[in-house]
Order: sequence, then C-alpha cells, then structure tokens
Amino acid sequence: MMQLKVTALMSARLCRTVSLRLGEPGGMLELSTDRVMAVMGGEEANFSGLSPAENQHLQASLLRLDGVTQAGVRVLVDAEYTYVNPALTLVTLALMGRWNRAQPWVWNTYQCYLQDCLARLGADAALAERQGFCFGVKLVRGAYLEQERRLAREGGYPDPLHPTWEATNHSYQHCLDLLLELVSRDGQRCQLIVASHNETSVSHAVRRMEELGIAKDGGAVCFGQLLGMCDHVSLALGQAGYAIYKSIPYGAVEDVLPYLVRRAQENQSVLQGIRKERDLLRRELWRRLLRRP
Repeated sequence: MMQLKVTALMSARLCRTVSLRLGEPGGMLELSTDRVMAVMGGEEANFSGLSPAENQHLQASLLRLDGVTQAGVRVLVDAEYTYVNPALTLVTLALMGRWNRAQPWVWNTYQCYLQDCLARLGADAALAERQGFCFGVKLVRGAYLEQERRLAREGGYPDPLHPTWEATNHSYQHCLDLLLELVSRDGQRCQLIVASHNETSVSHAVRRMEELGIAKDGGAVCFGQLLGMCDHVSLALGQAGYAIYKSIPYGAVEDVLPYLVRRAQENQSVLQGIRKERDLLRRELWRRLLRRP
C-alpha cells in the first residue's frame, strides 16, 4: 500500500487547467472518465480545451499514472487543493475504471472539511456502481485549512470549507456513515480507510461496524494514522483485531516536516492525543521502574 500525489507525475498547472475546463459548459462531457481511460489505454489525447502541448503532457502523465497501478500495489491517491482536485478525482476515477474491476487497487481521498464532500462522495460512489468498478476511499478531514481560506479571500469566491471545527466533525461522521452502509452491503466492491487521529471518529466507526455486522478483520475497513501520532489508538485497535495502516513519511527533514505540521493542523485532537500518549508512556515507565504488575 502506498500514497501518491498526482501532481508529482502531472504538473499542478495542467491539473488546474483541466479542473477549470471541467467547470465550463461541456467540459465534463468531453473530459469524461471514459475518454481519460481511453487515453490511458493508448488513444491519443486530443481535448479541445487544451493546447497541443497540454494534450501531449496530459497523455504522458496519464500513461505514467497508469503504469504505477500495474505493480500490484494498492495506491492511495491524495487529495490536494480545491483548484486542482477536480482533475485529480477525474484521473483517479479513470484509474479505478481500468484497474478496480475485481478489487480496489486504486483509492481516492475525500476531504470532509469541504462543504460539498458528502455530495461528491455520493456521486462518485454512484458512478462506480453504474460503471461496475470497485470503490476504494480514504476518508480524511483535510490539511490545507489556512491556505484554502486565504485563496478564497484573495480570489473573491466563497470559502469552500465548513465554517467550524464542529461542522467538519459532523461532515466526517456523515461521510463515514454513508461509506460504512455501502461496505455493509458489499465489502468486496466498496472498501474504506478511516484515516483519522480523532478518537471520537475512531470510536464511532468501531461502533457502526459492530451495528452493521462488518467484520473487523474482513479487509473491507482499515484504520489509518501516521507513525508516531496516536500510536496508543493504533495499538488498541490492533489488539482488538482491527486492521491498521501506519503511514510513514519518508524524505529529507525540510520536505517531511511541513507535511507533518499540516497533519497536526488538520486535526486539533492530534496535539491532545500527543499529550495523552506522553502521559501514558510516563505512566508505563514508572510502572516498569517500580516493577509493578
């Protein structure tokens, strides 16, 4: 299992251009998942809203992304900024259409701090059902809070985010409920990673899994946290028999540190969890030093 940023293989400028084209009249008809799948299969990219150079770059990028999925490794495609997300979702759904026929090899990420997250999640799940491919979802709160609000102010458009932390929590719970319902109907066709450091969200997911009869070790639902963050939650889940994915950021400190800071900003409960984890470790050290049972 690996995480992938589309903008590492396809320029952010092109992603923004494609996203803008999708919002224009006729854009979604021309830049459909079927057309993108055809380009991944070898057809020449010739989209009217793009220049010849952009079409060439798009074709090369789609072939690179398609090649990643051929390694037989589950690919979790990251969501990024709202101005590129429509293109990222289009590419990811096209990859799902090509490779998720028998099981979900490609997963899309949905950011619950966005006001339209639940609607888009439902629409994409319906598309997967219509086109007959498996739907893999990584559910997160969202990591670009300050940047998205600044871009909205500077661009003069409505803030795309939920106005409060509590509203984002409600959004996460509603999206989680929708996905767990889909998993309970067919855990082979819809699978989910509950990517959260929030203990309330994790507890809610566990409770709903029990109510819906979703097997904890069936492979349809996995919990995800960063290595070194909320490890006490991961340990408790693992000891209870749930599947855990621990994300390990790898790279130079100057590259990895901003990523970790965004993850902490994404979820206010992370810092509280770190304090709790520190207290648990201190307590365990004292227990061992005093040789208490």
